[in-house]
Amino acid sequence: MKILIIDDEKNIGVAIMGIVNDEGNLSKHALTFGEGMEMLKEETFDIVFLDIWLPDIDGMEGLKEIKRYYPEIDVVMISGHGTIENAVESIKYGAYDFLEKPLSLERIVMILKHLKDRSKLLKDLRNSKYNLIKKYNLIGVSQSVNRLKDKIDKISNMNSAVLITGENGAGKEHVSKLIHMLGMYSDQPFIEINCSAVPSELLESELFGYEQGAFTDAITSKKGLFELANGGTLFLDEICDMDLSTQVKLLKVLEMGEFVTIGGTEVVKSNFRLICATNKDISAEITSNNFRADLFYRINVIPIEVPPLRERREDIPYLVNYFLKSSASLNSLLEKRLSNELMEQFMSYDFPGNVRQLKNIVERLVALSDKEVIGVEDTPTIFIKDQELGLVDISYKYGATLKSARDEFERDYFLNVLRVNDWNIIKSAAVLDIERTYLYKKIKSLGLEKTKNS
Repeated sequence: MKILIIDDEKNIGVAIMGIVNDEGNLSKHALTFGEGMEMLKEETFDIVFLDIWLPDIDGMEGLKEIKRYYPEIDVVMISGHGTIENAVESIKYGAYDFLEKPLSLERIVMILKHLKDRSKLLKDLRNSKYNLIKKYNLIGVSQSVNRLKDKIDKISNMNSAVLITGENGAGKEHVSKLIHMLGMYSDQPFIEINCSAVPSELLESELFGYEQGAFTDAITSKKGLFELANGGTLFLDEICDMDLSTQVKLLKVLEMGEFVTIGGTEVVKSNFRLICATNKDISAEITSNNFRADLFYRINVIPIEVPPLRERREDIPYLVNYFLKSSASLNSLLEKRLSNELMEQFMSYDFPGNVRQLKNIVERLVALSDKEVIGVEDTPTIFIKDQELGLVDISYKYGATLKSARDEFERDYFLNVLRVNDWNIIKSAAVLDIERTYLYKKIKSLGLEKTKNS
């Protein structure tokens, strides 16, 4: 560490320098505050030992000035006539510690050790945060991704609710975590739940928490996600799958900033940033009375749309290379690359499962291929031509509305996947790259049934 001593008593400065240097640090000494500030302008220091009585300025004013221009520097105040009031005031204005003369060798050594440990911890935290942000950074050069990056940068430090829309696998959860990590709550908890993955009768208890004995299975008390997210971010994925009664209660929590746990009597206050996401047409859900309009207005303060991969094909090579490197690194394998022919196939494929599907395919290729250059012959048939699924030709649907054509295609698509996999839900969900619970819901909503021909 590099340390500056500002003290008009030369012998004090020399004494501290001796202690500091003996501990393996570098140090310099200034006799006046003005001289010390010039040194701070010219060099980078980690710690300043500052005398409270100086010939050119009051040390407390000097402390304020150092913290104003160099807030990252730790300041240790020194006084020959210290009082409790001086010590309290210096800590109030940002000093790390307060030393009285005559100086204690052991105390200075202890302070240096604590600050060195603290500096290492902060550096590790900064590196950890940087690596996390790097992990969730948006990869690509397309205009749509650059617009998305700009919007995230602009709104991250706001406290307004965010509604993220986009298809399955497009990266909605990814965007939500990036907003949190770049925002003012980045050092606070990020709490998430997928509303479609939790049965409606259990979702309320997950959100609100419950007291012991509130219902049959409530053996112990449990904090809810509202309370756990206090001071941080709450991410509600697939918000449109939340039932109407829970929507009403969520709206009340958002309006009041407080709630009561199930079976409880005391009011619990919670302040969190809300981020929601959905892959559904939320306007259609409101029209169908499946989603409350007043809740929509509350959560849709800042709308963000994540584009599907087929609308930003120029990003595919960048994503492929990123997934190739990360997968090889994660599995301690040599880095691999795709042949030009295979990359062309990737560029022309629509990726119905979006970035998630692309990532899974690349990871599969890295794991299963022994070659440094992965070619077309190494890819699954389902990826190249969709022959394995026997998908039907939907060109006859020309003239139908987009929604009806999409619904009919989705029904054919799911039915073919199920048929090829002999209605094995686990295998079908893996091929579709979706959760089994979501596949069950699609089977029910699309009215799919196993027949002799399917």
